[in-house]
Amino acid sequence: MDVINMRRLFEAHREAEAARDIDSILQTFGDDCFLETQALGLRSQGRDAVRAAYEQQYFIAFPDLSPQDEGIAFGDKVIVVWGTLRGTSRGDWLGVPPGGGAFEVPFANVVPFEQGLMAGETIYFDLATLCEQAGIPLDAVREAAAARRAR
Repeated sequence: MDVINMRRLFEAHREAEAARDIDSILQTFGDDCFLETQALGLRSQGRDAVRAAYEQQYFIAFPDLSPQDEGIAFGDKVIVVWGTLRGTSRGDWLGVPPGGGAFEVPFANVVPFEQGLMAGETIYFDLATLCEQAGIPLDAVREAAAARRAR
């Protein structure tokens, strides 16, 4: 897949995220897609798990979640995007009640491509800073993520 088509697909993915259109988000992914959140040590594998991660881990917890992409680099079948992630803790995150605070943290996404679609996303951000700014207890989030990993 060439750089132009990778970028177009990723931009369509970002537009679908901004619209909270999970069906359109999933159309940018291959069938055996993944969503990996390094800060939590969580990996959702397959369309149903990725759908649930978007709904339960991101859009409910942070209804105004908004990545501002500030840079992009292209490799062989991969894009790396970085910028600032903003949002407000308004809903439960992994079962941890919202703190109500707004956050602004640096992030990076690594997006591999396979067969003309995104294979998935690996997301990196500073969990401690996000929790501190959002008013969410860091230890509770870490415990909740550990409990999910143990399932």
